[in-house]
Amino acid sequence: MHEPLINSDKKQRIIQSIRWLVAMSWFNRILGFFSIIILARILSPEDFGIMAIVVLALQLTETLTNIGSEQYFIQKESATNADLNCAWTSNLIIKLLTSLIFAIAAPYIATIYDHQHLIPAFLSIAFLPVISALSNGKIYQYKKELNYKKFAAIAALSKLLGSIISIVLAFILQSYWALIFGAILNSVFYSGLSYIFIQQRTSFELTNWQEQFQFSKWIILKSLIGHIRAKFDSWFAINIQGISGLGGYNLSKDLVLLPSRELLSPISEIFFTSIAQTKNESGEQQLQIRKSIAIIYIIGFPIAFGWGLIAEPFVQVILSDEWLPFISTISALGFLVVTFSMGNFISQIMTATGHVKQLFYYDVFTLIFALIMLTYFAESIDSLNEMAFIRVLIGVGIVLIGTICLSLLDIISIFHFLQSAIFPLLSSIVMSKFVLSLSLSFQDPKINLVLTIVAAASTYTIFLLIGCKFKALGRAESTFINGLINDFIKLVKNKI
Repeated sequence: MHEPLINSDKKQRIIQSIRWLVAMSWFNRILGFFSIIILARILSPEDFGIMAIVVLALQLTETLTNIGSEQYFIQKESATNADLNCAWTSNLIIKLLTSLIFAIAAPYIATIYDHQHLIPAFLSIAFLPVISALSNGKIYQYKKELNYKKFAAIAALSKLLGSIISIVLAFILQSYWALIFGAILNSVFYSGLSYIFIQQRTSFELTNWQEQFQFSKWIILKSLIGHIRAKFDSWFAINIQGISGLGGYNLSKDLVLLPSRELLSPISEIFFTSIAQTKNESGEQQLQIRKSIAIIYIIGFPIAFGWGLIAEPFVQVILSDEWLPFISTISALGFLVVTFSMGNFISQIMTATGHVKQLFYYDVFTLIFALIMLTYFAESIDSLNEMAFIRVLIGVGIVLIGTICLSLLDIISIFHFLQSAIFPLLSSIVMSKFVLSLSLSFQDPKINLVLTIVAAASTYTIFLLIGCKFKALGRAESTFINGLINDFIKLVKNKI
């Protein structure tokens, strides 16, 4: 007899984890959405541009010291408590050094940007890495065990408190300091709540640190290259339209990527843990990967096309007049929902299957590809809209390169990787064409926005249900999605 592809207990833990993370993600998504909207109505594109400069500099510093402690512990087989303590301690020491280095370098960084008045902002944000690293290391173990209940509560509550304070401060200060204080307090609340919700503690220990370093050295190099690859468009945007343009571009990008960061990334994180705990090249592992890919496509494509449909009424209704010049940018960047989510998941797959060295080579190659593309098109980029289009094009290329790499590593075939994309893509195109054919042009943009969302969601849902019924996503993928839909319906009925 054949053994079942998925252990029943693990399947239940995956489903429970997905439920908790989806609940947290939707909460964070709604909260993040309203936070950005409220802040955008209070603050100017220049304020968001200043915050973007500060965060970009900090992220570059953090990237240089990202040793992947959490990934190391989760992917390690037969991990001990000593391994957990070592992972947490190593991360804390490195992040402390990061904060000190960034604080010392703050005046020089401000001089490079020719904004010496930002030195206090750089010094304030410098403490974020060590504050985050002080959170309870037992969270690593909870994630490894696919127990996301407490993590979801901690993340949601800390984000709620941080967002509320940011909004209140924005009304009071009317400046970018509201964003900086909000980011700092969010990390403070997260670290503090982690010790309130989780009674167990990690301790200082560096046993077997050499083993982690063998894993981490590739993570550090990968993170640096990944950061440059992910942020090159932001660095470039400031040269097109100054700080205000950078603020508008970054806000547009943050808006369209909210679903990816708050919904798709947490879900793929669950599958990362599950993939890491299954035998490499096994049927179970490949099935987990295919399911994850199907979910990303199913959710990502309609959102990507949806931004193109609602960009104009969305800005008119939700944002202020200052953001009207960025309508086309939001529309164009919408497709990053798919490329960003899938690109991140490709990296997670390689990490989970132990191909960290190959992941570094993949990141190097795709960075070179991105820079060649940017250099080729640089002279023709005269606006943020053109920058957005080139960024999406580069993202598509990176995903295709990643697909080939996974196939060469015998992790998943190109056919299986792309198979489940066809139906969601075609359904999203039909959805978009149908909504455009309605020619919704009421004088009140609120009506246009609501009707567009309702028409698009209804059309896509109908096509998705039909596709699952006829196994259009692939037999295994369609069965999995049908199971999730049935479980959700049962859950709703039980609650009623």
